[in-house]
Amino acid sequence: MRTTRRRFLETGTGLAGSLLILPRGLRGQGGILPNSRLQLALVGVGGRGMAALSALQGEQIVAFCDVDHDRARANPTDGTKIRSVFQRFGGTRWFHDYRVMFEQMADQIDAVVVSVPDHMHYAIGMAALRHRKHLYVEKPLCRCITEVRALHAAARQAGVVTQMGNQGRSADGIRLAREWVQAGLIGDVHTVHAWNSSPSRSYSHEAPPEGTETPPSSLRYDLWLGVAPERPYRKVRSHGSWRGFPEYGTGRIGDWVCHQVDAAKYALDLGAPLSVEAASTEPRPDTFPSLNTVTWRFAARGPRPPVEVKWFDGGLLPPEPAPGFKFGSAGGSIFYGTKGIMHVGSHSSSARLVPEAEMTARRGSLPPKTLPRVTGGPHLEWVNAIRQGRRCGSDFDYSAPLAEIALLGLAAIRARTRLEWDASRGRVTNHEWANQFIGPGYDYRPGWGV
Repeated sequence: MRTTRRRFLETGTGLAGSLLILPRGLRGQGGILPNSRLQLALVGVGGRGMAALSALQGEQIVAFCDVDHDRARANPTDGTKIRSVFQRFGGTRWFHDYRVMFEQMADQIDAVVVSVPDHMHYAIGMAALRHRKHLYVEKPLCRCITEVRALHAAARQAGVVTQMGNQGRSADGIRLAREWVQAGLIGDVHTVHAWNSSPSRSYSHEAPPEGTETPPSSLRYDLWLGVAPERPYRKVRSHGSWRGFPEYGTGRIGDWVCHQVDAAKYALDLGAPLSVEAASTEPRPDTFPSLNTVTWRFAARGPRPPVEVKWFDGGLLPPEPAPGFKFGSAGGSIFYGTKGIMHVGSHSSSARLVPEAEMTARRGSLPPKTLPRVTGGPHLEWVNAIRQGRRCGSDFDYSAPLAEIALLGLAAIRARTRLEWDASRGRVTNHEWANQFIGPGYDYRPGWGV
């Protein structure tokens, strides 16, 4: 019998690993053959979307969607390379509005990549899932916990292959960390310190912007606002600095915890935190504090002890794990166990024992590599998983709880008090008023509701 796209999808011929039962009729033509090119839509092409464009140029990109076409086509870091990629897809259709894109060509799309500001992840992701499209969404998945949970549930119902864009989950370092912890190399881990020391000012602003400015002629500002409340245009609230405003972004903690706490979640099998508390600089009602520490407490897992994970940002650093330790410019995490200390680099890029002399002494006797490795990064892992009908390392089953850790930390920063968390109910239990920070905090504008 000839193997059609649909038959391959339904029978799982030749698949290995953790398989998915995928929906019939994806793209309206059945399944996806192992060697066929996927038909992709990129929603958000400028900024972070450039990484998706670069990684996925071997597929067939059938739609570009961006609220600012001029900015999307410009790339200050590698303009020549990106221009050549755009030339390869010269016939690809361009849209400003993802709703129009789905209306006009949903049946021509296999999968969707969402690389836009945080406040639009949920609406775009849900639209893709209503059409049963495989879905890649940048971290921290959504802007609040209620959106994360709803998107996760919708993805499960759709039965598609999902991935959140936290690159470190595809890296070697996170696998080394798990292998070493499971082998008992540093004993029982009880404390993890994680940090991001980037000096960027885009996560916090001295005062809310006043007045209005004229948006660039190429920017469809109403589409940029999307679900968010209508506000006069100010450059500081849009391109480049939107992460610092709660209506659109999730601050430094939303941008970085999914990178720097990922290794702790994976290596230690952390579930939902029992509680979280934060200490920050002065409260700012319309933007985020400039400096934060956040402490999550996790329950024991069988014979393994409880774990405290502490976050430092805005230039704050953890205590030195050893004299002369170099924290680096990006961040990372430090695991404290009963038998030793381990440092995991930013984005889980590496794993090393601390101090360096211990790493040198143990180099020939480190635990063996037992976990499968990923080749090519998270975007390629995702498209290969679609073709093979299997799960990704950072699919929503894994990444939604990771995003919740970050967003619960953000809730503690905004609440400015200790929060006790009931994960089964998705509620703060000791301060009912603090549950306002678990949801979006505003009604979606008419025409954008999901």
